[in-house]
Amino acid sequence: MRSFCLTLLLVFLPLLVTQAQTPEAPEQLLARAVELHQAGELENAIRAYQGYLSQRPAHSEARSNLGAALAKMGRYQEAIEQYQQALAPDAANQAVRFNLAVAYYKTARFDLAAQSLTTIYAAQPAHKSVLLLLSDCQLRLGNYAKVIEILTPLERAEPENRAVVYLGVNSTMTLLANPLCGARS
Repeated sequence: MRSFCLTLLLVFLPLLVTQAQTPEAPEQLLARAVELHQAGELENAIRAYQGYLSQRPAHSEARSNLGAALAKMGRYQEAIEQYQQALAPDAANQAVRFNLAVAYYKTARFDLAAQSLTTIYAAQPAHKSVLLLLSDCQLRLGNYAKVIEILTPLERAEPENRAVVYLGVNSTMTLLANPLCGARS
C-alpha cells in the first residue's frame, strides 16, 4: 500500500508542480486586473495590468486602464506615459486624451493639458468638462482673453454656472486691470 501511494505521488507530483508554474493566460490576467481595479486593489491591479502588457504590449485599453490605476494612486508621470502609449495606435480616442489632459493638469503642466483639451474641444465643442478645464488651464497660463472666448458660449447657455462665472470674472477683472494681459492669447 505504501509503495502504491508513493507511486501515485511520483506520477501526480510533476503534474501538480507544472500546473502551479503555468502562467495565467493573458485574457485571465486582464480580467483579474480589471476585477482588482474595480475592487480598489490598485497596487495588485497595476501589477496584473503590467503582467498582461508584458504579453500583449499593444493593447491600448489595458494601457489606458493601467494609466487610470496609476493616476488614482497619484503616480501621474507613469500614468502620462501609459496614456501616451495608449494613444499611439488611436490618436482619436478622446477618453484617453481627456485622461492624459487631467494627468498633465494634476502635474501643473497646464500648457500640455491645454493642448490635449484643445484637441478634444475641436472634436467635441459641447463637452462641458473639457471647456471648464481648458478655461482653467488658460487662466493659469495667463491667457485671459482666451478664457473669455472659450466661456462666452457656455455663459450664454448657463448664466448661473458658478464655475463659468468664477473663471470669467477672474479673467475679465485681470484684463480690465491690465489690458496687455490678453495679448498672450
